[in-house]
Amino acid sequence: MPRFLQAAFLAALLLVAVPAPNAAQAWQGDAPVEPGQTFTARVLEVTDGDTYDVRRSLGGEVTIRLHGVDAPESSQSCGTAATRAARRYVGGKDIRVAVEEIGRYGRAVARVEVQGGDLGAMLIRDGLAWNYREYAPNETGYRRLQRQARNANRGLWSQASPIPPWEWRDRTSGPGETSVEDRDCSDFDTRPEAQRFFERHRSDSSGGDPHNLDGDGDGEACESLPDG
Repeated sequence: MPRFLQAAFLAALLLVAVPAPNAAQAWQGDAPVEPGQTFTARVLEVTDGDTYDVRRSLGGEVTIRLHGVDAPESSQSCGTAATRAARRYVGGKDIRVAVEEIGRYGRAVARVEVQGGDLGAMLIRDGLAWNYREYAPNETGYRRLQRQARNANRGLWSQASPIPPWEWRDRTSGPGETSVEDRDCSDFDTRPEAQRFFERHRSDSSGGDPHNLDGDGDGEACESLPDG
């Protein structure tokens, strides 16, 4: 075969073998997350007991909010324990996500399965989360686990009158919020976790650095903590 024909043939093969930019982007996860989707993902960060940042196996990062589950807020009793339990169960692990809906804050409200178990059920069983009945009225399994945890005085149920997190948010929202004024670096496991909290609360009604997480004023919170 003449040399110029060989070159043309090789060029044609390369055009077929190399995917077009749009195809590559689709494979990397540009498709939006929608209700009804199921996908595998790796947990990147555990924000709190019921909220996680994940990277889908097909690409793209997504914030997940557990369906039918409401963990104590960070400033509540058992809030830090719930975050640490969730990190122990799913931090850095592969999970299976089944999206139920897209919440009002743009998060994917979903069921999460890890190592064959339902994450929401694990947290409720441990007494570290509530069954969020307003948004999941048919979760009878969650209600049963919550009764068992309450009867066994596990986790938050060891308190005489634990306050559901949705009521706590109603009480502490808006100007004059004081529910998280006692946080310090020892309440966080990693620097990124502390940084997210710092950035969220320095822009609220109190302004500045109300929790004194940025000792040298350089905008970086709890620099002595590990990066995670």
